[in-house]
Amino acid sequence: MPSRPYLIPVFNGERRELEIESLADGPDGLAHVGGYVVLVRGALPGERVQGEITSAARKFGRARSLSVLDASPDRVRPRCRHFLECGGCHWQHASYAAQLTYKQARIEKELRYALADAMPVVQPTAPLPDPFGQRNKVALHLQHDRDGTLVPCLHPLREIGLMPVRECPTSQGDALRLAFTAVQALNTLNLNVFDPEYGTGVLRSVLVRRAAASGQSHLIVVAASSEVRGLAQLVPELQARGATTVSLNVNDGPISQLLGAETIVLEGPRRIREEIDGTGYLISPNAFFQTSPAGALVLLREVQRFLKPTLDDRLLDLYCGGGLFALALARTAGSVLGIEESPVGIGDAMAAQKQNRQRNVQFLQGPVEAMLRRCKDGAMPTPTLAVLDPPRQGCSDSVLRELAALGPRKIAYVACDPSALSRDLPILHELGYRTKTVLPVDMFPQTSHVEAVACLERTTANR
Repeated sequence: MPSRPYLIPVFNGERRELEIESLADGPDGLAHVGGYVVLVRGALPGERVQGEITSAARKFGRARSLSVLDASPDRVRPRCRHFLECGGCHWQHASYAAQLTYKQARIEKELRYALADAMPVVQPTAPLPDPFGQRNKVALHLQHDRDGTLVPCLHPLREIGLMPVRECPTSQGDALRLAFTAVQALNTLNLNVFDPEYGTGVLRSVLVRRAAASGQSHLIVVAASSEVRGLAQLVPELQARGATTVSLNVNDGPISQLLGAETIVLEGPRRIREEIDGTGYLISPNAFFQTSPAGALVLLREVQRFLKPTLDDRLLDLYCGGGLFALALARTAGSVLGIEESPVGIGDAMAAQKQNRQRNVQFLQGPVEAMLRRCKDGAMPTPTLAVLDPPRQGCSDSVLRELAALGPRKIAYVACDPSALSRDLPILHELGYRTKTVLPVDMFPQTSHVEAVACLERTTANR
């Protein structure tokens, strides 16, 4: 007898009342229809909403909130007119205090499931000084409106299409104004927007990176060709409006790809100068650096507080990028070794090291696994302290094992994804470490994203 097909209790376009039980791991509220999960965008825990089903897949459905029948006490009026249309924010309808609580709860949930009895203390989420204006990197995509005018756009949530925007309160004001100014200036060139499907047109987006301490801004025009007619003539105007550096990035890749491999500096220094807690940094146009300098300061001070390096310590910074932790911790450590696979990141770190006149820091470019084996073989000093700041997907098993074999007494693990952290911490526990505390850090207010600093110590029995 054939098995009975799974009965999905909702259908697309259906309207029904939904009780929001909790937040899902992402930006949505979670409701049940019988045993079936429905994720509701724009709803908060404890609310009763009138929702419209927008998808009804086998495992779960999605809905949008049409009206709030019973509101949560945490609900506030969103500041941005594009909220819930643009995909850049998820929680502007929740008070900032509630957002911080939600993020702490998410870390606790992930780690409780992963670590059980070895569950560490999860501290309250560290806030930023202001829950708006913190994004010092602004990317505006380009398209034409019906009149042929170039308009700035962002992506809607979970869509590759574009929607015009007129404001973005979460972006730093000067950076956003410069990005909007650049779009207006590009309008005068009468050039078409790039169409990746047919390979026609040239303009793609504008990107602004602003350094909070120096006020320097790098404006990048992203185009499908290295030849953009009339762009050079716009440079003086753009610099007069606040661009320290103006560059052209060549990108003929898919729509999901923001930058291409080649960046041509048209005017100004290639790197802009940032300073965090007294340490100078240099940032290339296509290098990774924390979007919020205020958030970077919170991460840095928590790592410093836990590791407390002294002149007797040899510190290892894995996935060091442009040297955020390595350069700052070198002020009190005996020696620091930073390892990073990206040649751009290592170049920035070495340039900043020279600017800071630091002699006790060394940077190596290459895969972390290979560099760790050199430490194990005695080619480099054995670390007493370590910083792990991997990409979103976390660390490979081999990196964790190679690091643990070196036996640093403390490890500060900086994670940008709770799921990766909850996967990696149990492995480090098996290898002789215990997580003492975890500090969630609100790097991206108004979103469901949360970073964390996990503080691990090597157990006495495994020394």
